Amino acid sequence: MALLYSTLTVIILIYGNHLDYIDDMRATLRPIVMTVALGIPLSLSVYLLFEAKPNINKQIRILVQGVVPVILVLLYFLYFREIDYVSGTKYVGYTIALYLIFTLIPYISRRGNYEIYVIKLFSRFVVTYVYSLVLYLGLAAILVTINLLFNADISGKIFGDIGFIVAGIFAPGFFLADIPKKEENISIKDYPKVLKVLLKYIIMPLLSVYTVILYIYFGKIVVIRALPEGIIGNLVLWYSIISTITFFFIYPLRDINQWIKKFLKIIPKAIIPLLGLMFLAIGIRINSYGITESRYFVVLIGLWLAFSMIYYSIKKDIKNIIIIITLVVITIIGVTGPLSSYSISKWSQNRRFKSVLEKYDMIGENLKIKSLPKEKSFTKEDKNNINSVILYFDRYHDLDDIKYLPNDFKIKDMNVIFGFELYDNRIGPSREKEFFNYSLYNKNTFSDISDFDYFKEFNKRDYNKEDDRNIGLDIDYNIDNNEFIIKNKKEIIYKKSLYKVVKDIYNENRKKRNIPIDRMTYTDETENIKIKIIFKGVYGYKYRSNDELVIRNIEFYSFIKVKE
Repeated sequence: MALLYSTLTVIILIYGNHLDYIDDMRATLRPIVMTVALGIPLSLSVYLLFEAKPNINKQIRILVQGVVPVILVLLYFLYFREIDYVSGTKYVGYTIALYLIFTLIPYISRRGNYEIYVIKLFSRFVVTYVYSLVLYLGLAAILVTINLLFNADISGKIFGDIGFIVAGIFAPGFFLADIPKKEENISIKDYPKVLKVLLKYIIMPLLSVYTVILYIYFGKIVVIRALPEGIIGNLVLWYSIISTITFFFIYPLRDINQWIKKFLKIIPKAIIPLLGLMFLAIGIRINSYGITESRYFVVLIGLWLAFSMIYYSIKKDIKNIIIIITLVVITIIGVTGPLSSYSISKWSQNRRFKSVLEKYDMIGENLKIKSLPKEKSFTKEDKNNINSVILYFDRYHDLDDIKYLPNDFKIKDMNVIFGFELYDNRIGPSREKEFFNYSLYNKNTFSDISDFDYFKEFNKRDYNKEDDRNIGLDIDYNIDNNEFIIKNKKEIIYKKSLYKVVKDIYNENRKKRNIPIDRMTYTDETENIKIKIIFKGVYGYKYRSNDELVIRNIEFYSFIKVKE
């Protein structure tokens, strides 16, 4: 079943690979292929669960495997129909949790050597993808050689297809073929010598030196009594994560080497004060700016690391499976339900927003915002707080998630409600503008022009020129007012502002660059004239504060028919 899901994933990827770059189906397939890929660890976990419980009858096995696609469909419609910041981080969380569960299931009922089992899986994974890389490079070299020797003109997309097949079918098949069976006995004798040398003679000494450096830095902070911004969290967090992974892998060797035994005894205790310093630093940030998803994840992972260090420090008979089980639990909690990073962050930012509004008596009886009293004005700090809250919801969630604001609130309403425009203090004035640059997708861009008599191409250098009198028409585009004008013997027979046309293109194609011809074409017809305009390129920006669009450059083809 896992191979079935991986094969379906590959088929969808290959199909998407052969679509045009600008085809909307690509965006539709992305969440589908991600959801199908989740079926791999989910079906593997179900299979291993049945392997651990051989007495379960065949009908129940088939029924449970049939529930897997139902779960995937539910996940798709609940979370993954559109991939954004929230759904993306949620997907990463579920993927990590499911693959960890895949390693846990065979050892839930066993007592020891879980670490050796994981190491064996890890070693198999590394070997699998080394083989896969060699296989892909070999196949790619064959195709390149055929192209060079026989001028075969093999499409570059075939290289992508082969990559998908090797990574999505060959590699999982090769990896799964050597997963340890339930009855297979795994012992310390199976510990890879290469990994033992790497951990004992390279990683452990490096971590020891790093610990000393952090404590010297810790002493400096105590002396000067000042916490540097943004450094402590990253320094301690990644060091602690790598240390925990190292503890997990070296634990089986504790009884055969004194250096490892001392390392496991000292370093976990040494990490606990450093984690305390990290919590102090992140606590100051949260107190000033509220909780966001990134800060939530730092705190959550920090709590898990603190639990792990305390566990390693006070427990004599360590069961590393507990460390992994707790990691699965916090991963799921972090992306699901009322205690998730998204729920807590939205609550915290709304609380921060409310505190500013209450300070200026701006919350009405109906819990909706009211105008700032004339005798009051926002301090710079409170302006920054309002700015950052609104920017946070605009980037990662929805403006409707902000309590107290009108239901139809837009960024352009900032000046009306708060008396100042949106400004991002972290990035600067450029953040006030949203730039766009749309180009006509040139592949197969055919358009029927059989019903038109005249043609003119407009590039930037052609603006405001009157050079079509030899055909009896004067065709002009004025970039200052965005007007496209056609005169016949100095009489205006057609006038159209292209501003609204460009604005429609912008609204329909936000965050895209190469646009198909049908979306870059405008047609119009009057009693006297019929026109078709095909835009080659459109460039400009929109002010976030008031949605005003500024057109910097337009290049287009114009086709004209004057009616008799």
